[in-house]
Amino acid sequence: MTLPSDGKKLDDNEIYSINNAVKEAGIVQIHPDKMEAFADHLVQQLKQKPASKPRPWRTGGPLEE
Repeated sequence: MTLPSDGKKLDDNEIYSINNAVKEAGIVQIHPDKMEAFADHLVQQLKQKPASKPRPWRTGGPLEE
């Protein structure tokens, strides 16, 4: 993934606006140049989040089905 061509990251106001636009009108409303910077922001946000313990997919024992 690359940063925008001018190398600028989004400020807090732009991130807030893009989040609202995605919730209200969908992802197609974001300009492609801003989309790359927003995607980079989301990736950085996920990297900073501590990993949670995975939930088991089975609630019972292996013979209980």
